[in-house]
Amino acid sequence: MRRREFLKTTLSMMAAAGVAPDLLRAAELTRLPLGDVSFDKGVYERNKPQTLAIYLVGGMGDIVGNMTHLEQIRKEDLSAKPYPSSGFTMTKDGFWKEGGGASLQNILDNADYQATYFRTAYDRSLQRSHGRAQRRWMHGHPTIPSGMPITLMHVLNRYNAVDENTLMPYVRLAGGLQFYDDEGASFPLPSYLRPVTIEIPHYSNEVMTNPYKRNSIWDDANIEEAIEKLSYEVNGYGDPITSAMQQRGRISDFIEKLKSDPLPSGVEYPTHRTGKIIETAMRILIGNPDTKVITTEPGNRWDDHSNALTGHQVHASQLFEAIEVAMKHMKAKGRDNINIVIFGDFGRNYNINRTNGWDHGNNQVVYWFGGERYLNKLGVVGETKLHVWLKKARLYSRPVEGGFTFEPYSIAATFYRLYGITNPEVLTGGHGVIDPSSYPGYSSPFIKA
Repeated sequence: MRRREFLKTTLSMMAAAGVAPDLLRAAELTRLPLGDVSFDKGVYERNKPQTLAIYLVGGMGDIVGNMTHLEQIRKEDLSAKPYPSSGFTMTKDGFWKEGGGASLQNILDNADYQATYFRTAYDRSLQRSHGRAQRRWMHGHPTIPSGMPITLMHVLNRYNAVDENTLMPYVRLAGGLQFYDDEGASFPLPSYLRPVTIEIPHYSNEVMTNPYKRNSIWDDANIEEAIEKLSYEVNGYGDPITSAMQQRGRISDFIEKLKSDPLPSGVEYPTHRTGKIIETAMRILIGNPDTKVITTEPGNRWDDHSNALTGHQVHASQLFEAIEVAMKHMKAKGRDNINIVIFGDFGRNYNINRTNGWDHGNNQVVYWFGGERYLNKLGVVGETKLHVWLKKARLYSRPVEGGFTFEPYSIAATFYRLYGITNPEVLTGGHGVIDPSSYPGYSSPFIKA
């Protein structure tokens, strides 16, 4: 048995036996420091931010957004298996054309679209385990155990920026469990701030399901009113059951409306599952300003130790062609307050191994789209070099010495700042927002104000 399979099997057996190896937590868990957070409601009201956070479980290869080392790899014969002569074309700005790069280039070239591609999100801890990376990056802190959107909901709730009338402030599509964890506060979130989960059908032409719609017997308004009245009498108006019943009807009606609303002329999402996920997310964000955050994990399909050349090509193409339509949708609706961020566990090794796969790396590309109201368009940011740790085995991209780089924790810091948290460092272990403006060649910060 190969080492990787042995480790996975061993950890699975330990977990099943109730032995939890402390691989996800580097230190004692930290309570959410809500009392230390500074919140500027003026920024929050001005930005009116809405975020779609797409987490690529397993880690997308950074070659998708950075093919600039391919010529060196070929010339010096560095890869265990050589890169094919066809199917690996580099666009003018260094994207893998056949693996999503055509859409990435189209978005970047379109003056009406906002996009920034950060090529140097580098994990200096040199840890490349999935569980550890997911826990840290989805929580935005080494030891705070609540996910980024949950932490945000706690802050917005503390400063009365959301209340029981806010409809679906956090929506979870197709996964996102690590984003959801809520262990870190001294009190639980109110039920109306907890994530609303909407599933995307696998084998249906429907864009989304409506799990909040009751069958026909419950659709009678008189029956509905009688049941809610009974709930009030038995449980009281502040009870979670009563609150849930009130929210259920509102959510169901909203989803039904979304499903029937036509898309703008010329906006047509791809029909594959990733296309459905992105379409659903954009329908919700555009149709409901109350939704502050949507998280999704569009398939556990990026850990391509085998057959990566085919797998990544298909999945990256599907993802970014859907994002390209989302940009068109956003622009057609005149929405400059919606942003989309895409990141994952880590990047991947540039070496093609014996099973046509890419192994784990420390550097990744972070893609950020939209948000013209509060973000500057910076294009491609960050320069890398090829680190040959072991020829024919380990080829990694790394930030150039003295160049712009940031820890993935800064993704969370940037996310929080958009929502008016002026000192996001207290929620990210001291890591600040993504800001290349002090480096040569980058005169503008990423966040406008």
